[in-house]
Amino acid sequence: MKENPRVSRHNGRAGKHGVYNPKHNDRSFDVENADNISKERTSMNLYWDCTNGLRTHEENASGQYPTFTQHEHDEYERRYGTFIAGQNARNIKAGHAKRNRTVDDLLADTRICPEETIYQIGKEGDCPPHEVLTVIVTEFFATIEERFGEHVHVLDWALHLDETSPHIHARQVFDVENRYGEREPKQEKALEALGIQLPEPDKKPSRVNNRKIAFDKICRELLLSICQEHGLMVETEAIYGGKAYREKNDYIIESQREQIAQLEQEKAALVAEQAATQHQLAQARAEAERAITAAQQAAADAKKAASVARENVFRLELERQEAECRKQSAEREANAAHQEATEAFAQADKAKANLLDMEARVDKTKHVLERWTDEKQDVLAEVRKFGTVDELLPLPSRFMTASAYREKVAIPRVKALFAWCKQLVAKLRKAQEENRTLRQQLDEGEAASQRLHDKAGKFDKLVEILGLDRVEKYLEEHHMRQHSRTQQSEKKIGIDR
Repeated sequence: MKENPRVSRHNGRAGKHGVYNPKHNDRSFDVENADNISKERTSMNLYWDCTNGLRTHEENASGQYPTFTQHEHDEYERRYGTFIAGQNARNIKAGHAKRNRTVDDLLADTRICPEETIYQIGKEGDCPPHEVLTVIVTEFFATIEERFGEHVHVLDWALHLDETSPHIHARQVFDVENRYGEREPKQEKALEALGIQLPEPDKKPSRVNNRKIAFDKICRELLLSICQEHGLMVETEAIYGGKAYREKNDYIIESQREQIAQLEQEKAALVAEQAATQHQLAQARAEAERAITAAQQAAADAKKAASVARENVFRLELERQEAECRKQSAEREANAAHQEATEAFAQADKAKANLLDMEARVDKTKHVLERWTDEKQDVLAEVRKFGTVDELLPLPSRFMTASAYREKVAIPRVKALFAWCKQLVAKLRKAQEENRTLRQQLDEGEAASQRLHDKAGKFDKLVEILGLDRVEKYLEEHHMRQHSRTQQSEKKIGIDR
């Protein structure tokens, strides 16, 4: 221990709630509801009464021993039953039957009920072993019994090891024989019979000058001497009043007040924590409301975006439909161009055949022209009157159709040429006929060439739409189909030549 311990011995019979209840001492109540009791150490407690002796907590709780409450009732019945009966008879005889009392009335009377004393050595966390306390206090009880046992009787005691510090609760009663030869519980008369003097004999007895104060002083000195005999150095200076000299109930109340103060502090901390929690909840609620507002705004934005997206989808669908229409229109134009190209290819083949035929005919009439070599200069002179062939039949413009060329250019000029040819019919009758035929064939070839030139523009457009690869593939297939026809035509031309 850090310093010499102090021996405390404080006693009393009642507090603000009446006489002390022995149920606390022998644990004959539900300890589960007692916050100041460690249930795990209750089994270490010891109990004793003047009839059944010492026992453990397990033995005490087995039911084979009476509780301290029952034991004290039995002891009062045994010790003071005669007094109760005699006093009740005297009350009846005197006409005061209402003053009659029972054992329970005596146990509830704060003047004559058992006095309870708490013994402790040291303070919480700085106490000697409980075995030392037990040996010293039981030796003290034996000394009291030896010196004052005729009028002071220890009824029961309990060693508590399941609270903060080891201590012993003891309950005793003071009695004396009255003038009727009956033993009566009466503290001051009992101490007087023991020869205990007043602290101040020359003064009248009072609350601060009574034999109980002198008896408590004797008990304290006796207890200190026993401690010293056991080699335990303790404080010998007594402290009266205050915490070291409180009655049991006041001691318990003070402990409860400390617990209440601690609970109040905890309550204040909890209130502060609750306020902080409420503040946090308010902040969380505000954040939640902001989040809800943001979510609503986001939902509105999403709805607006969805509407815009639907509009965009609708617009894209319209554009797709328009593109599909343009595609279909382009396909129709491509098909038309393909058809025109097919016709152009056919006409080109036909023109080529005509040109070959014309070449054959030119070769055939060559010998005829040679016969007329002598007249060539005259004919040329006559021809110069009309201009050259190119001047007579100029090439059509790029945008002039074959029919327009024929109507506006070819036919008028051919007619003029035809009129001129009539004047030369005498000279060139035979040559005129063959030459006219040749000219007609040349005109037809030139017209076919012009038509083919017109179709070439459409062919370029077809290449732009379908692609050169598809057009070349188609041409290859077309030429393969025309190959056999071309061979037959060449054979026929060869035969004609």
